[in-house]
Amino acid sequence: MNAHVVVFGATGYTGRLVVESLVERGVRPVLAGRRERPLNQLACTLGGLDVRTADLAEPDSVRALVSEGDVLVTTVGPFERLGDVAADAAAAQGAHYLDSTGEVGFVRRLQERYPAAAPDDAAAPGDAPRGTMLPAFGYDYVPGILAGSLALERAGDRAETLRVGYFAPGAGPTGLSGGTMTTMLEELSKPFLVWRDHRWQKPGRIPRQHTFTVDGAKRNTVMVPGSEIVFLPDAFPKVANIEVFNGWFSAPGPVMKAALPVMAVAGSSSLARKALGKGITALTGSEGGPSASERVKSSSLAIAVATDSRGETVSEVRVAGPNVYTLTGHLLAAGAEHVLKDRSRARGVVGPLQAFGMEGLVELCASAGLREVSPGAAR
Repeated sequence: MNAHVVVFGATGYTGRLVVESLVERGVRPVLAGRRERPLNQLACTLGGLDVRTADLAEPDSVRALVSEGDVLVTTVGPFERLGDVAADAAAAQGAHYLDSTGEVGFVRRLQERYPAAAPDDAAAPGDAPRGTMLPAFGYDYVPGILAGSLALERAGDRAETLRVGYFAPGAGPTGLSGGTMTTMLEELSKPFLVWRDHRWQKPGRIPRQHTFTVDGAKRNTVMVPGSEIVFLPDAFPKVANIEVFNGWFSAPGPVMKAALPVMAVAGSSSLARKALGKGITALTGSEGGPSASERVKSSSLAIAVATDSRGETVSEVRVAGPNVYTLTGHLLAAGAEHVLKDRSRARGVVGPLQAFGMEGLVELCASAGLREVSPGAAR
């Protein structure tokens, strides 16, 4: 029996981009979600794809979406509140799994529940998943892992600290989806960890801002959680410190410092999030995010800088691609296609580098439009 790619949340903003990218690759995915009518409408516009309904409130319906060897791609979040059902369904059925989460707490939770194991690992628990599980396989955080891996590989034993910065050249507040804005607010309100002195620690006295150079100009960024601290230490055990920063909205240091507590308070209050919901909808529009014409105006950029014990730069890598949402759709589609073709031998929760190796990751990312660029390039 042929395996299938099932996109759960297919009619949502990110889900639709994944579906369209899969179709462009010649893959005919199964469209899944709660409401049959919009699923059928999307299926008809893309040449009559198969449709199945499922609801997170009914876990059996989600498990019924996949069988062993299938690939489940889910874009249904926020994942820390809603993501477990789909991940558990894939693991129980022996299916491969990818998601679009940017929530590192969810990634770590899955990692603890379904630790990585080789296919022939006899020591793995009997209920260990039989498929590859790749959470956070979109703009969060594949570009940082690609750039960080290349920078650390080139730096060798000299690298003590890795800093990764994310940027969206050409994008503004109206260039974000509602889901992204909601997740950003929630994530900023939660305590998070960095990789410090070879272990996970709270940021503490570590500076919560950092400056990167983009197109010759200094850009202030704010520290954020990142799956780089989850997956890179295993591959590069000699690196002592890993920090991740977001530079989407560069602002002077004092402005950003003052804004952080305000955003954290807003994210921690359900009433505040609801009040912001209407404003988010107004910004993102009826499509739930930037339109195709708006997406082509912006690009994505990740910068990884490895420094030595004296703070001197020993390696710097920049990777750039299309708009962050376009890129997420392409990455999830490329990842699904790769595991469908058995290009990953890992099982359980792994990072992109563990799943595909350096050469395979570079090739996969290039097929999604994400490539290494020179320091002066933004696209």
